[in-house]
Amino acid sequence: MTTKSSTSLGTGKDTKTVIVSDTRKPKKTPKVTKTETASKAESAAEELIDERLPDEAEASVEAKAETAKTIEATTFEEILADGRERIDAIDDQILELIIRRVETASALLAEKHSRRINPRDKVRQNAICTRLIDQAAELHGNGVNLSKHQIREIFELLIRLGVENHRQNIINRR
Repeated sequence: MTTKSSTSLGTGKDTKTVIVSDTRKPKKTPKVTKTETASKAESAAEELIDERLPDEAEASVEAKAETAKTIEATTFEEILADGRERIDAIDDQILELIIRRVETASALLAEKHSRRINPRDKVRQNAICTRLIDQAAELHGNGVNLSKHQIREIFELLIRLGVENHRQNIINRR
């Protein structure tokens, strides 16, 4: 836990900010539009300005404007850092799942190989893609628009990764 201390401008008040890292898995976030995010950032910036620069005779309009720019940049930087942190956590989970999928596929392909069965099963591959395309269509309302082509491309790549990993394992055993 990190604690920052600062003095509010013109008030002589000391404030402390406590920053706590959240290491839990990311939760599904409610759909928020860019306008809502911008208005939340603007509201937060206005509240900070009011705290730091109360309406006093000596507080000039230029000082308020400059402080607003600084706070807005800080707010944007915080939003950006938080978003990037969440994306990194999701990417870590995706990588772990890809590795697990490739390992599982390799084990199945090894079993097929031992029984001299063709590793490629086009019917199964089409069934996987169709199921996932249908699933994506159900989730389409959440603002993510993955096309059938994009979904097919992603999962055909994952299937190829499993096959290539299996082939490499066979080569390494020889």
